[in-house]
Amino acid sequence: MDTYDKLDSLDTEQLRTVIRWTLTDLDNAANSSNYNKLDDKVKGWCAMLKEAVEHQINKAYKVNDTWYEEE
Repeated sequence: MDTYDKLDSLDTEQLRTVIRWTLTDLDNAANSSNYNKLDDKVKGWCAMLKEAVEHQINKAYKVNDTWYEEE
């Protein structure tokens, strides 16, 4: 079973948990002093990936919000 199949098998709460863990890990890697061994380039990539995940969440939220307004 590949990662996409596993993702498709998760329920809503499990998906939320995975996204929260991902955002936390990316934020920690980008900003935490506990990740001193990471160079600035890696920290920058982590920050960019966190922003990309947040953007996708906001985009999906906006679609849902617009859909509710139209009803």
